[in-house]
Amino acid sequence: MDKNKLEISGKTSPETVSASYKPIPEQDVEDQALSRPKALIKVCACSEVDGADEKMLPAEDTIPEVVVFDKDAKSPQNGDAKLDIAEAKQAFVGLTKEELMKYANDPFWIRLRWFLFVTFWLLWASMLIGAILIIYAAPKCDPPPPRTWYQQGPLTEISDKASLEAVNKNVQGVVIPWTEDAYEPLKNNPVGFALLETANKLGTKVIVELDPTVSNVWFEKSERKDPEFDEYYIWKQGSIQGGSNSAPNNWLSPNNVSSWKYSDARREYYYSPFSKPHLNFRNTSVIKEFDKVIETFLALNVSGIRLRNAAFLLVDPNFDNEEANNNARQYPGLTLDKYRFYKHSKTENLQELGYLLKGWRAVIRNKTESGPLMVAEQLAKVDSYKVNDSLVVDMPLQSHIFSKPVLSVNETAYSLNYTFNIEGIEWPLWKARTNALPKDVLDIITYLLPGAPLVNSSESINPVLIKIRESPSIMRGFCGVYSLQNNTILAFIRVTPGSPGILVAVNPTERAEITNIPKEIPLLSNLQEVTVRYYSNNYNNSNFKDLGGKRTALAVPISPKSAIVLEYVPKRDE
Repeated sequence: MDKNKLEISGKTSPETVSASYKPIPEQDVEDQALSRPKALIKVCACSEVDGADEKMLPAEDTIPEVVVFDKDAKSPQNGDAKLDIAEAKQAFVGLTKEELMKYANDPFWIRLRWFLFVTFWLLWASMLIGAILIIYAAPKCDPPPPRTWYQQGPLTEISDKASLEAVNKNVQGVVIPWTEDAYEPLKNNPVGFALLETANKLGTKVIVELDPTVSNVWFEKSERKDPEFDEYYIWKQGSIQGGSNSAPNNWLSPNNVSSWKYSDARREYYYSPFSKPHLNFRNTSVIKEFDKVIETFLALNVSGIRLRNAAFLLVDPNFDNEEANNNARQYPGLTLDKYRFYKHSKTENLQELGYLLKGWRAVIRNKTESGPLMVAEQLAKVDSYKVNDSLVVDMPLQSHIFSKPVLSVNETAYSLNYTFNIEGIEWPLWKARTNALPKDVLDIITYLLPGAPLVNSSESINPVLIKIRESPSIMRGFCGVYSLQNNTILAFIRVTPGSPGILVAVNPTERAEITNIPKEIPLLSNLQEVTVRYYSNNYNNSNFKDLGGKRTALAVPISPKSAIVLEYVPKRDE
């Protein structure tokens, strides 16, 4: 038999027959496998086998799958790898409903689901509570505190019982001057004490006006050099001039005489610019004495203190001479013996004054909820009444702006802006004394400017004006002062976010004026319409006399010597 032919008859030759086959090239096998469209491909790397384990390829129709060589494997001819036929693995398609229900009712999975459910809602509730706490605990912009009773105003001054009983119900408080020595027992001033009792019965808030600078109470003891009272007053040796003993320096009192008086008992001069010897407020014991005075009056239900002659409380500790005013010599009547000839920088409004007043203000605040410490006179040097750039007195008096016989629009606008923006007086006490405008026009100005008016005890108060004054724009709003229509109209606006703005226009001239508000006031450049809220008695333009009526802002008429109050809706950027 040819050695290359395979015997398939089933008979066994006595000779040993070895099967053989013609090797099929590896590339041909791969091509045949890939050419079968329905075959599955499987690669198998096998361990080394000997030649006896090799099998012949089956017939084409019996091959269940196509087998190819792994490209990385070696052919069986080399003995490193072999072809294997394996069954295809079926892909995982998930659990059936029956299989899933077995897990659904399993106690472990039930507990796990409940645990996740409860955990989710606990976390959700915790996040909600945390958000609420964050909002609650976050720093907030505190709303501005409401105006105090004396800031709301108006206030008035009274000196007798009849005036006190006739005070208008819209007046928030009265100022009662204490004419006697503030350091003496209260019974020494029966009239003043009776007024305080009457005010207490009527429920009227009282600000008592005291003069802390002078007193005779301890003078004799100090004059005898009693160790306890020796420095209660200001003592100074005289200067020898031409063989005579003269005053220590050139300090003058407002009545053009020397501020020094000589004591024969002590043989020294004592400082006395007024009728009584002046107390030494560089002595802490004297400061405490006035602390006691304040506490005594507050114990009688007095609501606040106003100081008279506060500018004179402190003097120069070196007792240097006063310097002349720069322009004093230009006036023939001003000579060395005249009070106005000097600057008075050594005897008035010294820089340390603010710290002294701050201590007394603290005494008042400790005894009352919000009692004021005020000063009776207008502040000539505002910085002396400040500590760390903050005023230590409440509602400084402003009486000079509306006191001149002629009201200049340009000058008045400048003075108001200077008061608010340069001096930093945020809420003054207005006292109008000019005849340049009717009383009701002055009321419109002083009631609606920042601050409170000081009115006569007998005058009537317009309830409409009071109602406008209570609006947030007046109580808390920004104030801008303007000179309009070629300095013929004084105007100011009051506005605060969330409230209608208030515009006040005053015509102090003798002729009628018409002003274009958005053109004249940059902040109101988009304004088209205003609402009439109030006007003075002599306002006579009938087109704008309809209270509550809406009118154009492009042509607002203002009658001579009159004022009008307009309301407007501010834009978001105002």
